Amino acid sequence: MKTRIFPALTLLLLLMLACSLSGRPSSNSGAGSTEQPIAQATGTPTPLPDPNPVSINNGLASLNSYQMTVTYTSTGPDPAQSSKTDIESQRSSDSDASVTHFTMTAVKPGEKPQVSDTITYRIGNDQCSGSDADGWEWASFSPTEAEMQGLITNMIGLTPIIDDPVFVAAETVNGVPANHFNFKVSGLGDSSGSVVNINQGDYWLAVDGQYIVKYLLVLEMSAAPNSQVMHQEISIDLNDINGPVSIAFPEGCLAVAPTPSPTP
Repeated sequence: MKTRIFPALTLLLLLMLACSLSGRPSSNSGAGSTEQPIAQATGTPTPLPDPNPVSINNGLASLNSYQMTVTYTSTGPDPAQSSKTDIESQRSSDSDASVTHFTMTAVKPGEKPQVSDTITYRIGNDQCSGSDADGWEWASFSPTEAEMQGLITNMIGLTPIIDDPVFVAAETVNGVPANHFNFKVSGLGDSSGSVVNINQGDYWLAVDGQYIVKYLLVLEMSAAPNSQVMHQEISIDLNDINGPVSIAFPEGCLAVAPTPSPTP
């Protein structure tokens, strides 16, 4: 279970950071908005909304602005062992700016919590990363470097786990008309022989654009009934879509920014 989720979360972080360097959509638009038969809860095949999302890359690149939050939590098998990762990203294509806040907390039995907290700002071809506690680092990219980053971004397409989706209803989520689907991760526990306690996934696709507006997955397994459990949750939330966004370098970044050369 963990091998399917955590690497995908790491890739998502890298993708969100890469998208901050280039807001251009890929030429591969992914799944379209055509309708196709999928299973309903009644099991009767009926033409229903397409359950296939476009990649997160293409979905984000199609928006003028957004705020995206990704949260991943894991506990067990020791009840005193846990980890939580939060990724908050905000972007404005109009001002060619983004900010991504990455926080990770790991707790092990008998040890102090390990905390990592980093923020990356990017405006135009300038980037600043770090925190007030650990200091800031400034980097500037040439137009060629920024374009190459955009090309690399367009080569990456990522969608979270979605197995055998079932259409639930048309709903409005985060202010966006969307189609709600639920699913269960297929084959969970088959290779380990573990008991599956919870296997529940839900996601909402924007009617206009097929991008993921919201995604929730909760999984829990144990080696045997009434034994210690592994519990994992991942959520993706897209808010403030195409709304006003204001992003500026904080004072700590401006303090380490190179001084412009005087004009001759």
